[in-house]
Amino acid sequence: MTEPSVHPTPEAGSAGPAPDFAALPTARVRRRRLVSIVWLIPLVAAVAAAWMAFDAFKAQGTLITIKMDTAEGIVAGKTRVKFKDVEVGLVESVRFDDTLEHVLVTARLVSDLDRYLRSETQFWLVRPRITPSEVSGLETLFSGAYIGIWPSRKGKLQSEFTALKAPPLVTSDAGGSHFLLRTTTLGSLDIGSPVYFRRIKVGQVVGYELKKNDQVEVKVFVQAPYHERVRRNTRFWNASGVDLRLDARGLRMQTESLVSLLLGGVAFDSPGADDASEPAPPEALFTLHPSRERGFERAFDYRERYVLHFDESVRGLAVGAPVEFRGMSIGRVTDIRLEMDPRRRLARIPVTIEIEPERFTLRGRDAGRDAVVRSLVAMGMRAQLKTGNLLTGQTYVDMDLYPRMAPGRVDTSGQLPELPTAPSALGGLLASVQRVLARVEQVPMGDIARELRSTMDSIRVTLEQMRQLMGTARELDLLPGMARTLDQATATLERAEAALAPDATLRTDMRKLLRELGDAARSLRVLSETLERQPDALLYGKEAP
Repeated sequence: MTEPSVHPTPEAGSAGPAPDFAALPTARVRRRRLVSIVWLIPLVAAVAAAWMAFDAFKAQGTLITIKMDTAEGIVAGKTRVKFKDVEVGLVESVRFDDTLEHVLVTARLVSDLDRYLRSETQFWLVRPRITPSEVSGLETLFSGAYIGIWPSRKGKLQSEFTALKAPPLVTSDAGGSHFLLRTTTLGSLDIGSPVYFRRIKVGQVVGYELKKNDQVEVKVFVQAPYHERVRRNTRFWNASGVDLRLDARGLRMQTESLVSLLLGGVAFDSPGADDASEPAPPEALFTLHPSRERGFERAFDYRERYVLHFDESVRGLAVGAPVEFRGMSIGRVTDIRLEMDPRRRLARIPVTIEIEPERFTLRGRDAGRDAVVRSLVAMGMRAQLKTGNLLTGQTYVDMDLYPRMAPGRVDTSGQLPELPTAPSALGGLLASVQRVLARVEQVPMGDIARELRSTMDSIRVTLEQMRQLMGTARELDLLPGMARTLDQATATLERAEAALAPDATLRTDMRKLLRELGDAARSLRVLSETLERQPDALLYGKEAP
């Protein structure tokens, strides 16, 4: 702006000299600034306030939603989220979902975990838990329940999660591999049961599931570096309980550990050298065998089915019973039925078995697997029932060679080829005793006694004649010793005649012996029938009627 110059105005009516305008000062024009420096102070304050607000918002962390089956012990504004016992978040709200089947828990976590909130991150509710395998969460009895978290760097970033139903036994970043085991029954296994390798605990059971085919699939985790010991030919078996055996080598007891005895367990090993097979990939499927012996038992893909007919009781024989050849397992029993023939009034029990011919090797002959069993039958092989355990009455099928028997053959006229059988040892003994007694009963003891009496009369006449002859010889002083011999023979024959008399003790004893033999045969028959019905009668006695 231009400041105006001020010139004095002469008063009216005055007659002074004229003013000198050139001597007067002149005004200078200056431009004023649009913004004053004073305005910088509130501007800086506003920026600082905005930064503090942003920093405070960032410090609040990320808001996530966790889906749970129940909100037991969770209180909005109090329940904490912890990682390794360090508080990393707080529950802000608890509500139901639209279906009222789940609870949605909203929690705000610290910003340091933003990059770890991925699909592999795990959440679970920590509260007191007492299971056969572990006791956990007892500290929450005083501090209250809290939500546990295990961050992960795997997966995509997300803000919605589903909580685990139980604390994880194995965290997502743990070194090792998971494997699947298929079995027909779970037995005493449970989540948390240990996994052993040569009696070293190397993992545990982390889950199980019943499949549509009624098979149980058990999931185990083997920690590093032991997971490399699991190879494609590795055998897994159920190591639960105690393996108790009583055989020719005595009493043997084996168990992996006291924990497996109480909680059950799984063990694994590989046949042969450790590097004989490639390492198994994660999630590989294996068969869970009931025992170590069954796991390492050699398996054959080819099997032949045959039928056996026994003319005696098959009590104690069950489906799955072993078929052995001189103590070596060659198959098993697959079916037992009862066939009735009303016309012939006969009852037969066909026993179906499976034999693995590849277990046999014929030297110097055609070792084709279809001809192996037929060749053995021609050599005298027969099937026989034997008792394997007196305590349980278990019976098995024993195959052996009987060269003295008549040559046999495989009967192929039926639906399945039929193998010849032989009676059991006890049945054969009883049959032999019965045949002997039948022959003894057919002996004509009365006729024999009469013949002996007639023979004794003839001998008596002969001896009398010889006595007269010896008298003559004595008079002639010939053969002095013959007289004494004949006297002794006469006395012996007289004693024999007395022993064979109708009222003699010997004849009575022979009749008594025959009666006792008959009673013994009947007792053996009763014993055989009792043992067939109750094989453990030798140990516990006969059952009360």
